[in-house]
Amino acid sequence: MPKVLFVGDIHQAGHRLFDSRPDYERVLFKDPVRADLMEQIGEADAIVLRKLDLTREVLEQATKLRIVSRHGVGCDNMDVPFLTERGIPVATIGTANADSVAEHAMMLLLSAARRLPHCMALVKSASDADRVGFLESRDGVGTMELKGRTLLIVGFGRIGRRLATLAAAFDMQIVIADPFVEPAAVEGLGYRHVAGFEAALGEADAVVLSLPADPKAPPLFQAPQFAAMKPGSIFANVSRGSLVNEADLAEAVRRGHLLGAGTDVWQKLPPGPDHPFMALEGMVMTPHCAAHTDACLSRMAEISVQNVFDFFDGHLDPQVVFNPEALRAA
Repeated sequence: MPKVLFVGDIHQAGHRLFDSRPDYERVLFKDPVRADLMEQIGEADAIVLRKLDLTREVLEQATKLRIVSRHGVGCDNMDVPFLTERGIPVATIGTANADSVAEHAMMLLLSAARRLPHCMALVKSASDADRVGFLESRDGVGTMELKGRTLLIVGFGRIGRRLATLAAAFDMQIVIADPFVEPAAVEGLGYRHVAGFEAALGEADAVVLSLPADPKAPPLFQAPQFAAMKPGSIFANVSRGSLVNEADLAEAVRRGHLLGAGTDVWQKLPPGPDHPFMALEGMVMTPHCAAHTDACLSRMAEISVQNVFDFFDGHLDPQVVFNPEALRAA
């Protein structure tokens, strides 16, 4: 009977699916700590991973492990090369979160363009005694229409593709920066392709990051990249916090070079009250919840469980495997 270690709780839809297979054993850590992993991982045949990091030190204890099923698509919280060396595939949830995250990215764009935090603060602070001042402040908010604007999407995976469709419905001009995608495939969809994102920063009215992150690499966006962006443009990140130097982004917003910015991802969560974003009305901030709609969480839970079943049943879909070379070895 395979023992499946759940590192972090999942939606009940996933648990109901798991209950349909009494030939599997579940070990659930709703709010895991590293000690939990070290105590149980040696007996685990499979891991459904939502929280914590699977470092090499931890994985070296996983002598029976045969598959990791990621409750998500980002694999920067595990030592994938080590898993690959051992022939252990890492399965992801594929397209399950693409709609939800792309919609969230669109929300960040709209909120930053329409300066939603500033407008909310203005309404909350308004006084009947100063109606004239209130109306003057309202008229001076300075928002942006998205129609006809140029959107640079950095990364054209499942989320980036869905975001491009949504933005195109707003009549935005779409530019895709992704060196791993054939230009003809992008241009066939009616978008423009650039190999390097930096070449398009000066023309883009909005930039969205939608690509995987290497936790060992320096931030992709730092002061020089923000300085190269078009004055009055907006920036959004739904990828990983490690891709952005947060202090540099805060400075670009604070001095008005950017109209505003939005982020769902952070270098550290929660960021704390002294984080430089907290003092900026031009920042739209959410707590890494882009995929946290009930429908999306249900899909992610079911797929992450089904991937485990499919692996042991011998028909795991190669399209959802992050390290296909390990699947071939397995």
